[in-house]
Amino acid sequence: MNDSHERMANHAAYRQMKDGLAQTYGVGRFVAISNGQVIAEAATFLELRDHLLSIGRDPAQALIVEAGADYPETAVIFSQG
Repeated sequence: MNDSHERMANHAAYRQMKDGLAQTYGVGRFVAISNGQVIAEAATFLELRDHLLSIGRDPAQALIVEAGADYPETAVIFSQG
């Protein structure tokens, strides 16, 4: 699976799991999703990053979210120039 397809799959998995993440892992915990499933969780972003590195996973290849956070579905990004 290429990066774009995996990213889309991870976002789709997040949308399906979103409501249950806070119940399962606790509000405010950081969760890493890869290949459509949760692969790790931790109390802080830095702890999660370090854990992913320790198990040989690239944090940049996972979708990392905060359980219970309300992320907008879309965003507008402005560029100057």
